Amino acid sequence: MALQPPHLAKAIVGMKQLAKNGLRYPVAPYGIQNDVRAGMGASYGKK
Repeated sequence: MALQPPHLAKAIVGMKQLAKNGLRYPVAPYGIQNDVRAGMGASYGKK
C-alpha cells in the first residue's frame, strides 16, 4: 500500500477506528499462495 505523506495521518486515524469496530487488519498480509484460515482464525475466531 502506498500513500502520499499528507494522507498518512488520516489513514492512521481511520485504521484506529476500524480496529475499534473489530476489523483488526484492513490490509491482509496474505498472498495468493497462502491459506488465510490459520491467521484469520487466530484474529477473528471468536466472532
